Amino acid sequence: MKLWKNAFLASPLIFLGLVADEPTAPIPPTPSYRMEETLVSYRGASTNDYLAFPAIAPSGDHQIMLSYKRGNSHARDPGAKLEIIRFDLQSGRPIQDPIQIGMPDAIMQMGEWIRFPNGTLGTYIDVQKIDTQGQHYRTGLMRSISRDNGQSFGPLERVGVIDGVEYGYLFNTAIIGQRLYALIMTFEYLEGGRRSVDALYTDNNGASWHFIRNLSQEFGDIRINESSLIPYENGFIVATRGYDEMQRIHKVDTEFNLIEEANITEKTPSIASYMGRPRLFTHAGEHFLIGRNFRAPNRELPMELALIRFDPKSLAVEKHYVLDNFEQGKVTDGYYPCPIILDTGEQKTLNVFDYKAILGNSPDIIRLQFDSAAFLD
Repeated sequence: MKLWKNAFLASPLIFLGLVADEPTAPIPPTPSYRMEETLVSYRGASTNDYLAFPAIAPSGDHQIMLSYKRGNSHARDPGAKLEIIRFDLQSGRPIQDPIQIGMPDAIMQMGEWIRFPNGTLGTYIDVQKIDTQGQHYRTGLMRSISRDNGQSFGPLERVGVIDGVEYGYLFNTAIIGQRLYALIMTFEYLEGGRRSVDALYTDNNGASWHFIRNLSQEFGDIRINESSLIPYENGFIVATRGYDEMQRIHKVDTEFNLIEEANITEKTPSIASYMGRPRLFTHAGEHFLIGRNFRAPNRELPMELALIRFDPKSLAVEKHYVLDNFEQGKVTDGYYPCPIILDTGEQKTLNVFDYKAILGNSPDIIRLQFDSAAFLD
């Protein structure tokens, strides 16, 4: 574990080492300190050392379930498994032997947790295979259910067709009462024959699902991918990553009818593209968006981990913080962040679980910690 202090904030251009002809972009504020630790390292493993795409779910007092892909590359690596550990937030140690979920010749590309209203825990996995031309494709969303809070998991099973559509990639969920809402993506080669991000719901803890709305269509026939949602007033706020390189925030009602939206890429000089694997969360009455960011156009500066604080009423960006790679080091893959607030009674910290590869090496699974008060001024 290392403690880093940003001693060069008074002269950030010197710190970045920029000269006049290098790409520049406005430099957002950076938290006053951070702690970084490696939780699972690729080092020492001769195979299956590519660790990526973490997801977390609270599982008890200061504990989480942490899953991530264990494979050989970012994509197209048949045999890659989903690995799961239980992690203690206070001690910083795993407290349960790893569990691996996989299928021969299949890729467990992304897992996303769902904690249903009845307490049942499930991991919903973006399962992929490689066709004869070497291209990856989704086989259809699969899940594995735990009925003992992550101590063990049942067999992989297909979610199947929902209102005439089969889905491939589940992004995010939110609960209101006993109803759980989800954002899930389908693909043109799966049953239903379209590529879109849809809003669905279940009232019976995942036993059956129901379609609400095609958000790609509702948001103006835009092509979108990774998305996130949080409840807000009488509806939701939704963040979408666009294939047009734009990051948007949308305000919708409970039926996901569009009320208002903002293109924050166009309106924020320090955001030059979409934000990779964007996630929304709230803390102390403030609203945040976290994800991978490229600050300069055409990715002329290396990727960063960004935290955006925005006004939920106007959807305007209030602050943009760089949580990692302010120094503009050679981060070659990473930043699909999962945030959680840890309250020790003495201090509240923002914990961010992520993956990061440097200098072309395989990624580590990491945790970053910040004083959460730094984002509330």
